[in-house]
Amino acid sequence: MEDKACGVTPNRTSSLDCAREELAQRGCVVFQHIGPEDSATRDFALQLFEDRIIAVPDGARVLEGGEAERERLDLSNLAGQPVHTDGFAYGDLYPDFILLGCVRSSEQGGESMLVDGYQLLENIDSLTENAALSERLRSVPIDMTEDGMQESYSPLVIQNKGGRLMLRRTLEQKPCDNSSDASGDQEMIDCWIGAIDEAAEEAPRFKLQPGEVLVVDNYRMFHGRDPYTDADRMLWRVWVWTKDALGVPELELASDSRYAGLGGQ
Repeated sequence: MEDKACGVTPNRTSSLDCAREELAQRGCVVFQHIGPEDSATRDFALQLFEDRIIAVPDGARVLEGGEAERERLDLSNLAGQPVHTDGFAYGDLYPDFILLGCVRSSEQGGESMLVDGYQLLENIDSLTENAALSERLRSVPIDMTEDGMQESYSPLVIQNKGGRLMLRRTLEQKPCDNSSDASGDQEMIDCWIGAIDEAAEEAPRFKLQPGEVLVVDNYRMFHGRDPYTDADRMLWRVWVWTKDALGVPELELASDSRYAGLGGQ
């Protein structure tokens, strides 16, 4: 059986109803057109999800190097970002949707890519020789705790009480210290990350333009981007927790990890 492609190009729309349908069916959509302010991206989230929203913090600037490090940047080839799940600093209670509102794009580079984790998992499950891997992905807890942040010792694939699958690819995934089979767990993690990265390499690229906002099901899709050249490329990121999420952290929330420390600032 041939694996189905996991790379996704989101459709564009200016209709809220179409955006909701695209998000439900395909896990992603690009909406046109919103304003450049952080409030515009957050206000759009409120319109899109309506009474499904439990929490939606203010937007956070997505700007290479942040505010303090920009003078030290090498502007010739700003680093790409591997596909990943957002908000893993909040542990298992990471946001179930993310929005990226484009203020300024880079003329060269900066293309985004999306990998459909549900399709990837279906491809893995479809092969008889992957039966053991499929079972381990759902049953073996691994350590996904970001240093100093909320703890997470969970399988790579879990299901919340509403039956919604939650898939994760974070930047810190390793066997638990008390694992009875650390080498087997590491092999499972390597297979998972390898499959995701291979799908990302083959995924079609697309570029957000100013005034567009990408909406992504963060339980289903892995997102990343290619390197770019314009250090002033900037987006607003807004994280959303809805009634369909596993839960909401009992912490002050932001659309980044500033409040996700163990101290719960």
